[in-house]
Amino acid sequence: MRTLTKPTLNPRTVYLACISRVRSRQLKADLELVADTIEADSIDYENYSGSADWYLFDESDDVGGIVSQAEMEKVYTNRMAKKGAPGREYYNEIKESSEFNICPLCGHRPVEQVDHYLPKSKFPSLVVLPINLVPSCEKCNKIKLDDSPSNAEEQTLHPYYDDVTAHQWLFAEVRETSPASFRFFVRNVAAFDEELNARIDYHFKTLELSVLYASQTGAFVSDIRYRLIDLHARAGMDEVRSYLREEEETRSRNHINSWQRAMFQALADSDWFCDGGFNA
Repeated sequence: MRTLTKPTLNPRTVYLACISRVRSRQLKADLELVADTIEADSIDYENYSGSADWYLFDESDDVGGIVSQAEMEKVYTNRMAKKGAPGREYYNEIKESSEFNICPLCGHRPVEQVDHYLPKSKFPSLVVLPINLVPSCEKCNKIKLDDSPSNAEEQTLHPYYDDVTAHQWLFAEVRETSPASFRFFVRNVAAFDEELNARIDYHFKTLELSVLYASQTGAFVSDIRYRLIDLHARAGMDEVRSYLREEEETRSRNHINSWQRAMFQALADSDWFCDGGFNA
């Protein structure tokens, strides 16, 4: 998971812009009437974010007993996410906020959509709240879909509020197969509390990251195979291991929990691989 700079967009400004072109007088009046509720809920969301307690946010079928969940979902779908919509500029700003257009949830696939951290189907007052909207790849967004946390440990990581980039928690091990394969997994970090470690594990499993990362390794290892053959022929397994350690170090300095870093670390730790397993 990668961290993102939190949007500084004003929630009320974004909401009012989104509903600015509503033609129905009654609907527009109702939508304007709940603006205070939406602003108040945005403050509650920020407060919950300070302690990572989003699971305490109450689910609802409407906003203020006035605007239905279905109508609020249309505010997002038709008045923010749709091309040419009055709120589209805000949608684009959020969608384009991830460095190199990489999904911050998986750290691998390109951003294609915007994900609601707390789903719009259960939290209608948050449908266009900037800090609840996260740039995402299609797969991560689809997997999360209507998932909402029921307790502190069952919360995926939030790119705007959770920074887990200073310590390694993603690891891999080499499986002695032909060709070599990998198992990716997470380990608890001593510097993190029990809740955060549980959330990292939940994030990793919910978004099926082990399967995603393992699926990338075959082609990657194949690309360096002939270099490994040459290094082994020249100076044996120690030379191969030295090269793999250098690759691990380079990637660790860039993203300590990238799957590439974990892969190179596992390869360097494997005597079987360093001593010719790449030829299996």
